Amino acid sequence: MILLPVIERELRTAARHSFTYSLRALGALAALVVFAMIALEEGLGHGSGGLLFRYLHCTLFFSIWLLVPLLTADCISRERREGTLPLLFLTALKPRDIVYAKGVAHGLRAFTLWLAIVPVLTIPFLLGGVSDVEVLGSVLVNFSSICLAMAAGLLASTGSKSWTRAMGMAMFLSVIVLLLFVCVLPLAVEMLAGMGGFGGNGSRNRQLLNEMNSSGVPLVMWGFALTMNAGGFWQTFFSSSSQSGMWGGVAGPGVRTGPSLLLSACGSTALLSLIALYILSWCAAWNVHRVWREQPASPRIERLKKRLFTPVVFKPLLRRWLNWKLSRNPIGWLEQRSWSGRLIVWSWLAIVVCIYSSLFSHLALYQNGFDGIQGFLATLLSLSMAISAAGSFRREHETGVLELLLVAPLREEQIIHGRVKGLWSQFLPAVALLFAIWLYCGTFLGQGHNFVSVLLYAVTFATLPIVGLYFSLDKKNFIAALVWTLLVQMVIPSGLSRAADFWYWSRSSMSYSFGAFGSPTIHAVVSVCAQIGIALFLAWRLKDNLKRRRFALDRGT
Repeated sequence: MILLPVIERELRTAARHSFTYSLRALGALAALVVFAMIALEEGLGHGSGGLLFRYLHCTLFFSIWLLVPLLTADCISRERREGTLPLLFLTALKPRDIVYAKGVAHGLRAFTLWLAIVPVLTIPFLLGGVSDVEVLGSVLVNFSSICLAMAAGLLASTGSKSWTRAMGMAMFLSVIVLLLFVCVLPLAVEMLAGMGGFGGNGSRNRQLLNEMNSSGVPLVMWGFALTMNAGGFWQTFFSSSSQSGMWGGVAGPGVRTGPSLLLSACGSTALLSLIALYILSWCAAWNVHRVWREQPASPRIERLKKRLFTPVVFKPLLRRWLNWKLSRNPIGWLEQRSWSGRLIVWSWLAIVVCIYSSLFSHLALYQNGFDGIQGFLATLLSLSMAISAAGSFRREHETGVLELLLVAPLREEQIIHGRVKGLWSQFLPAVALLFAIWLYCGTFLGQGHNFVSVLLYAVTFATLPIVGLYFSLDKKNFIAALVWTLLVQMVIPSGLSRAADFWYWSRSSMSYSFGAFGSPTIHAVVSVCAQIGIALFLAWRLKDNLKRRRFALDRGT
């Protein structure tokens, strides 16, 4: 087959990168960390394997949607940057062959991440309490997730030559596809429930859909609960002894219930995911055929860009503001010199404003999940800041701007401080609005410890850019830089605080009083001290690397 040489080339290229093997080790390590946290908090005994399996399933589910789009987002855009894509067209390869070969190679990389966690998944089976339905449901859901996440990454990789825009487009498309996926799965359950023995029963379908719509819970929330098996959702509604409907109603005659309903819905969704993968791959192949010649933009596109991205109002104010930024912080000005950099600032502010406008219009939903919603928004902002920081110095190093900065009359600490301030200014409006609403509404909507949570995330936002800048020059691969940034600055401090929390409660159970402090205070103090200590150490290392010109991209393979 003509695809085999391209697949072999991609696999050989991936085998030469150490991150390919580090990713598998990190996947297994993440599963072991989840296992340790459950063992410390819930305890492990006979029959507790079901709880552990649910948490491991959620960890794998979110890891797939975070890593797989980023792993595939640069596979074709890198060929365009390096000028090797036209060389592939000198062979008998067609655009769809190139896309299929890239998809197979990176799909194998994604499945190795899945297989790396399999040894840890044997622990719940040894503990007991894991049913065959849970295993098959998890396999089908994660298989669908890999197909859809890989399709989003492939499509984004053909949309831009720049790896930063390809990464951003991949994350945007993956979020859209994820929301569609979690909405389709409960609808598939409802439709199959009304079909009974897969026969026609349109009236019962409409009745079940009306019941779902009148339940007051958004479809997306039901979808996430179903895909992640939150709180034993599968056991509650799909056990063989259950006689209740999907949304708590009593199943009528001829309505299909039990484990076969769940497996049928997950299997149907997996089939739809394969179809979606084929359609999006075909779209990616069409896009490759359109852009592989690297022709200049058409006059129509240039006029459209000029109309959409040229300032129209407050142009003197914008010019004075950019000049002020350039004179006060020229290193940070590099982050906002283009319209795409400035778009990040106001896009996140618009997203936060839209979310809060929707939540305040449904105040009852916001009251029930105030702490969870605030934590979710803060985590999304932290992830976006980590992505920007992990790719910050890498862009300047690839374009040669970093070398010019190092020969300029600027000290290393000035370069670091200027870039950190630039990253802070990108997310300052959205973060300020998030914290203002968190502090104000937390006084009457939260469940306690709101100020501790605000402190933890404030320190995270303050220290995350430093860690991301260090790993942007210390790692050859952007994904490696992002993973290590999240691991060092978010996972390790959280693990240390959990260990301190466990130590406090173990000493308290032995009638030992740790002063007048409570467990949330110990949790915050340990996490904050760990984050600040790690950030200070890596800031010193980053300054030393800049002074000695030690960059990962310049090291020999």
